[in-house]
Amino acid sequence: MITRRTLIAGLIASGATALVSAPLTAGQADDRLLISCARKPDGSFVLVGFTGKGAVSFELPLPGRGHATTISPDRRTAVHMARRPGRFILVADLETGTLRDLVNAPKGRHFYGHAGFSPDGRLLFTTENDYDNARGAIGVWTAGARYERVGEWDSHGIGPHDLSLMPDGVTLAIANGGILTHPDSGRAKLNIADMAPGLVFLDARDGSFIRKVELPQELHKNSIRHLDTGPDGTVLFGMQYQGDTSDAPPLVGMIGRDGKSTLFDAPETLSPRLKGYCADVAIDPSGQFGAGTFPRGDRIAIWSIPDGRLVSFNSVRDSAGVAPGPHAGGFQFSTGFGKLLSREVDSGSHVTEGRTERFAGLAFDNHMTVLERPL
Repeated sequence: MITRRTLIAGLIASGATALVSAPLTAGQADDRLLISCARKPDGSFVLVGFTGKGAVSFELPLPGRGHATTISPDRRTAVHMARRPGRFILVADLETGTLRDLVNAPKGRHFYGHAGFSPDGRLLFTTENDYDNARGAIGVWTAGARYERVGEWDSHGIGPHDLSLMPDGVTLAIANGGILTHPDSGRAKLNIADMAPGLVFLDARDGSFIRKVELPQELHKNSIRHLDTGPDGTVLFGMQYQGDTSDAPPLVGMIGRDGKSTLFDAPETLSPRLKGYCADVAIDPSGQFGAGTFPRGDRIAIWSIPDGRLVSFNSVRDSAGVAPGPHAGGFQFSTGFGKLLSREVDSGSHVTEGRTERFAGLAFDNHMTVLERPL
């Protein structure tokens, strides 16, 4: 088990430190901070903060491969989760770009890589595997000077991967991927024949069950993995297919504010190129467009949310994370080759390519989180 003390001691011994640049101030052309896990040339992993202008604000060493970052409501703290089946939560101070805390999963649990805060920032919710009982769990932690576990809720499914707090500040959306795993078997998937993915909605105040949305039976191998919520309560979700990729299933869908589910199809000539794998999804600031990354197919795509129409489908080698851009219709995409790309869709669905930045020595992982600045 990694402890905060042993991690810090190891970092000091190796000479690793956080790299912190001068803070951005209001009025600069791009005062947003993007945060992602990245792999270094020596194979180590860091939590890195960077800007759309190509500047690196900090690099904070990770004890292993990370996955996704969530930002506290006061925008002062970043919580970064270990990749499945990892067991660490790394807490970073965004004002200094330094380590604040390192927390381990409780006995009998591992993390799935995502977390979210309560609206007041006092609680952290984590997606977890109760592997000895073959059930998904949502860990509940107090968030403050120290992070301590105070309880857990049933995820009402297997393999809860991502979660997102809805704009109402009450409803917690959970992507139960449906895949049974156990750390004794590494990352092996143990129940593909009878997996049952679904989206579950819980009351974030007490964990009580609200409702569940499941895919049609013929798509039961389409593991629901990642979520984003729009300003009107639309939930965009991305999937990873566990069957024959020649089936070319839909990999992105949404649940509208009316509760209706829609799956976004790409043209039949394009779908096979996605190879059954969506890595990340995001909704733009206007709530009118949704984007996804497909690293196994070296593609990115943008859809119109109101009608599910494909707006843009482009080749991007080893696409990774996607985050909303600074303007309506905007998105930023990262890649496993250290690139940051910008795209913007206007009201007529015309897509403009913005600047591309290259971050030498950083291979970005599959998620990217935005911190609106200044603090």
